[in-house]
Amino acid sequence: MALRRLRDKLPDAVIMLAVVTVTGCVAIGQPRPVEVSLDRSELSVRLSDNTRCTGPVAATRGASGQVLVSGSGELGDCTVPLAYRVTADAGLNPLRLVFEEVFGAVGLGDAIAPAAEVEISAPDGRRWLFASPPERDDD
Repeated sequence: MALRRLRDKLPDAVIMLAVVTVTGCVAIGQPRPVEVSLDRSELSVRLSDNTRCTGPVAATRGASGQVLVSGSGELGDCTVPLAYRVTADAGLNPLRLVFEEVFGAVGLGDAIAPAAEVEISAPDGRRWLFASPPERDDD
């Protein structure tokens, strides 16, 4: 009886909006990676629900002296199980190398994000690819 009175008071559009909203929220599912940041020791991943996951990486020096960062494993502190793989960009950029040396010499080596490709994968086979540093949108 109470549902019938409620139904009579609410227009059909409001009821349909409520149904679409509820089913839409259920269909969205688990949080997904939306942003990554990388330094010489850690990968940090921000998920769509604004939580952060982390994973360790290791930095080495390439043949030309550039900083190469790599690592793989399971992300920690995550609300969902996610794996990661960081692959260093071994391409030599002379200007980047100069900046890495200058910033490193004054103790600000982590001020420049390492150049790498980051792949995040879920157990169901979904994959997300990111670049570090992220590409800029010059609008």
